[in-house]
Amino acid sequence: MLQPLARCAGVMLALAAAAVGARPVTYLCDQELEVKVDFTPRKAQLHLRDQDFTMQRVKSARDGHYVNGREQLELIANKSDLRLREGKSELQCKLKVTP
Repeated sequence: MLQPLARCAGVMLALAAAAVGARPVTYLCDQELEVKVDFTPRKAQLHLRDQDFTMQRVKSARDGHYVNGREQLELIANKSDLRLREGKSELQCKLKVTP
């Protein structure tokens, strides 16, 4: 009797973990460029200039540090601020608040 109950509990935990999806946010960079990011604990999906990039979270002293070495992208998120590096250029972004 306990084995089916334990299996059911395991399945429910797995489903609950899968349901914790990305939390999308929008940042405004340099007053004109909108950057959308879907954050998960290990990855970020960056939507930039009609393209999507998957970024891996890296261990860092910073709050949220994600990289995509292939595309030379680095994203550092700290509260309502976001710094985005594309190669040698860098954008400073602020969280877009919609009423």
